Amino acid sequence: MAEAARPTRRSRMPLPMTGMIDCVFQLLIFFLLMPSYAAVEGYLTTNLPTDLGPRDLGSPPPDIQYVRIELHDQGPEGKGVRIVLNDRQVLGANFKALQSALEDLKRRGLASAFPVLIEPTRATRHRWVVRAMDAAVAARFEDIRFAVPYE
Repeated sequence: MAEAARPTRRSRMPLPMTGMIDCVFQLLIFFLLMPSYAAVEGYLTTNLPTDLGPRDLGSPPPDIQYVRIELHDQGPEGKGVRIVLNDRQVLGANFKALQSALEDLKRRGLASAFPVLIEPTRATRHRWVVRAMDAAVAARFEDIRFAVPYE
């Protein structure tokens, strides 16, 4: 009879333990350092100024003064705008006239850090707000603020 084929003994291959130990330690460090059980979603730690913030812009305190630019939507689909400066001077839709009126205020002694408040109505298009801001920047005003319409 023929001899049955015996399985030959295989030589054992050494496993590289260095890579395995390195991987285990990296996982251990990851799971020790990563979990944070504090609820931080939706909470940002910031240092906000305490003297600024939401207030009724219709009746500001008497010690706060600013240049007020009102933008009123005119025409169908926001194709026009009416500019009112400091509740008195109506400039139509002329942003060059707004820039020259702001420069005239600067010549009369307003500092560059004097606040400029741009107050659009709810229907005013974004491009008119940007053009009013560009006119204030061109007149070299540095503190430009925006009011949220409460209509």
